Amino acid sequence: MSLQSLQVKDLLAKGEVRQVGTNGPIAIRLKYAGSGSVTSVTVTTATNIVLVTSDGGTETFAFSDYATVGALVDAINSSNYWSAKVLDTVRSEATASQFVDGAITASTEDGNTYYDVKVDTDAANYLAVRLTYDRGFDKEVVKKSHRVNLQEIDYLVNLTTASANNLKVYEIDGTNETIRMEALPADNTATTINFASGRGYITAENGNDIVVKIDDDGQLVNADGNYLRVIGLIK
Repeated sequence: MSLQSLQVKDLLAKGEVRQVGTNGPIAIRLKYAGSGSVTSVTVTTATNIVLVTSDGGTETFAFSDYATVGALVDAINSSNYWSAKVLDTVRSEATASQFVDGAITASTEDGNTYYDVKVDTDAANYLAVRLTYDRGFDKEVVKKSHRVNLQEIDYLVNLTTASANNLKVYEIDGTNETIRMEALPADNTATTINFASGRGYITAENGNDIVVKIDDDGQLVNADGNYLRVIGLIK
């Protein structure tokens, strides 16, 4: 990579702030890839996700068959009618009792229509958020020449059991999840973590994502005030 291209990336770098709260993390983002219409997308939290379209009919993905988020996303991507990607979680998380129950309403972001399967945070007992160049499906090719930098983590999470290393920073390379940092999260206390007094970063390799995740070994208290915010730079 030339010096000039590096300088251009620095000039075009964009600050990114991403925050999630109770039942806010998007575990899986779905996009309809067929030529008809979507009838419904429905989660039964302990059982399955059912996708119904005019051209694909009813497609049922049982959590007993696809026990992890990664396995479920891979299975949905094998459909001719849907695209799926992991967002504010990690592939290794279980699927059963992971997602908010019920019908999912379509949402629009960047001019695209998505169906977002959200984390049921008090059932799954964690908050997580992903720092990425592409939260959609249209930038995967150009994403490989871009990188994300994590500058700061802010959070307030009401935990029942806070254990060492329950705050984790992952670097995600496709299906590979590497822990870059671990710490003991503070319980029900507004906390800020940054690096070199805010002048440093955790930098992922080109094309990779960063996921920040706070787990509760017990029952996460689903308080309205819970939040996890990441601040970074996308180049």
